[in-house]
Amino acid sequence: MHEFGITSRIVQAAAKAAEENGASKVLRVDLLIGQLTFLSIPQVKLAYDILVKGTPLEGSELAVEESEGLARCANCGHETPVQMRLTEDSNSLPGPLPLFSCPECGSKVDVVKGKECQITGIAIETL
Repeated sequence: MHEFGITSRIVQAAAKAAEENGASKVLRVDLLIGQLTFLSIPQVKLAYDILVKGTPLEGSELAVEESEGLARCANCGHETPVQMRLTEDSNSLPGPLPLFSCPECGSKVDVVKGKECQITGIAIETL
């Protein structure tokens, strides 16, 4: 479960930012998670609730926004949402996998959005 490790780093970063800004309590942490991180948002929230116990973040809300994947064609510049498909090939990993070819010209695309996992805001209370 890589969600626990990633959420641990999020909690550490939020706690450090809160301390640097003189927070007595953290009220909310805003988080942006890209679709292509394949993080389970319910698992991130569960890990967050466990990891904040006994810290200034205890009782804070974790507000998660999910961003969709976006790809840009390296050849023609066309931008398209990353399309997901289920694999049926027994030699492939199970589950949804993105298609990485341009729907306009068939060339390779580069992912330009959807891989992020970042804190976008922290609401704090100061004394």
